[in-house]
Amino acid sequence: MIKKLLMLVLFLAPLTISAQKFAHFDLEATASQLPAYKQAMTELQTLGQQYQKNLDDMQKELQAKYDKYSKEVNEKTPQNIKDRYAQELQQMSDKLEQARQDNAKAFQEAQQQKMQPITQKVLDAVQAVAKEGNYVYIMDVATARANSIFINTAVSEDVTAKVKAKLGI
Repeated sequence: MIKKLLMLVLFLAPLTISAQKFAHFDLEATASQLPAYKQAMTELQTLGQQYQKNLDDMQKELQAKYDKYSKEVNEKTPQNIKDRYAQELQQMSDKLEQARQDNAKAFQEAQQQKMQPITQKVLDAVQAVAKEGNYVYIMDVATARANSIFINTAVSEDVTAKVKAKLGI
């Protein structure tokens, strides 16, 4: 009896495994077609340009001050004045580096804030497709590739078009 039960389990196990459905989609290709994505990218590009202009202006100011000090300082310049010039240049350089870090952090936060609702909208559509199609897994192709996960397209269905349809694009 136990042998028959074991044989039945071994016989049915491959059937249950093959009944599972796997799918993949392209998050970037899907999200990039949403109007909100295009608007967010435009806003982020404008913000990035503002930050870059600010940094460029600070860099030019630092360079101008360095050039001015280089012309004024010679071997007859007292050491205390040389030290003060060096200290001013170092402070400006530190301020520039801090501005770079602050701008990068602020840009990353803005990017996350603008992209999170868009990503969530796509993921909600993916979840709806998964439920309707009874998929066990739906994986983003780029995420899989970035994490060295191989997607066998022979057994995984590309549901990008279904996700886009759910989003109305």
